[in-house]
Amino acid sequence: MPAQLILVMGVSGTGKSTMAKALAEQLDFTYLDADDFHSEQAKKMMADGQAIDDNIRQAWITRILLFLADEHHSNGRFVLAYSGLKKSQRQRFQLLETALSGIFLHGDSTVIAQRLSLRTEHFFSTTLLDSQFEALELPAENNHENVTLIDINQTIDNIITQAKDFIALQHQTPQRNSA
Repeated sequence: MPAQLILVMGVSGTGKSTMAKALAEQLDFTYLDADDFHSEQAKKMMADGQAIDDNIRQAWITRILLFLADEHHSNGRFVLAYSGLKKSQRQRFQLLETALSGIFLHGDSTVIAQRLSLRTEHFFSTTLLDSQFEALELPAENNHENVTLIDINQTIDNIITQAKDFIALQHQTPQRNSA
């Protein structure tokens, strides 16, 4: 079976990590958190309420891609919790030699801000949420990115079911008609 990658994306507070962990467990994939690839400088900046710039962001994405490219040789299967705010950043993952599916979690900014305010053990400052929404380029449905949009205003079980259905659809092989 070829290497597989499922990106679980959205602004901070949409439940990326929770959903990615649940998907990884149910599909028997390895869970990865893109936050683990941030430099200490980037983590400190975000904790201090400073948005990271594109240079820092590109270096971060490069670290993730290099890791995944190395793992490709072992046909790894990963679920990555990753913001994926900009289309150009998401497109970089399409260069990997892997079966790629994307789940983009989205919801009302007020609900997401409330969720973030309840977090205690994360470096991301809630003051940065507005900058994430400003940078956000939502994928269009039926696009060439292999990404589906899922609203977070529902149960985790419903979100997981929608995600798994989309992933299964992405990896179906066309049936040949026998004559």
